[in-house]
Amino acid sequence: MVKAGLGVAVLPSLAGSMRHGGLTLVPVLPRVERRLLLTGPATCPRHPHVTAIRDLCQGTGSAM
Repeated sequence: MVKAGLGVAVLPSLAGSMRHGGLTLVPVLPRVERRLLLTGPATCPRHPHVTAIRDLCQGTGSAM
């Protein structure tokens, strides 16, 4: 709908690298922050990748 000129979308800045020609990104000011949550089945242990993502988001992990 955005590409057809029928609407707008609110996207995270990471989506900017995927935009198509003819579309413009306009930053939302003031900057908006959000809290991310990871979820999964309570009956299963966390997968190591989930733990790695959590640690990277918290700044306690190392980049791959």
